[in-house]
Amino acid sequence: MSAERLEQLMAMLAEEPGDAFLRYAIALEHKRLGDFDTAIGALEALLTDDPAHVPSYYQLALMLGELGRVPDAVRTCDAGALQCLVTGDRKARMELLELRRTLLDEE
Repeated sequence: MSAERLEQLMAMLAEEPGDAFLRYAIALEHKRLGDFDTAIGALEALLTDDPAHVPSYYQLALMLGELGRVPDAVRTCDAGALQCLVTGDRKARMELLELRRTLLDEE
């Protein structure tokens, strides 16, 4: 079922190549399918193109942490928290800082 969903999302992205939400959704589908490398690459590319896409920082940090890449995950949390100051997203900033604390506690 997820492979079908991924195909649908890819077709939608072909029609709207600049749609950050579709790119984000595609990355999460790759994660659901267990393709973490592709998911991470997709989120990193999305953040390069659209650094204000705050949800991508959280999901990227989660995946990096799950793969044991804690220093990278912490840096991602820091970058996202900084971006939240720019966008004024206090809730997301608190969530990223909490994830950062959790990552450091588990290390």
